[in-house]
Amino acid sequence: MRTKLPESPRHRFHVFHPMNTAGTTWLRESDLVFIKKRPYAVIATDREILVELNPKMLKHDRQDDEIYRYEGEIQDPRSS
Repeated sequence: MRTKLPESPRHRFHVFHPMNTAGTTWLRESDLVFIKKRPYAVIATDREILVELNPKMLKHDRQDDEIYRYEGEIQDPRSS
């Protein structure tokens, strides 16, 4: 089942994560949203493609910072 963004999501968080696109891995920054307490990276600029993140691999160094880092590699859902 595809997860949709809420009607008025708050995009105050960002996540840096490795993304594999057609065999090439690169560092990307995405909006980070929490839906029912589960973290998702917003991949597409039109806000339609979300990738669920493993919460154990999501790191947040300072509580007052809006930047997270993800320690796992995400497959680009648009390149499959």
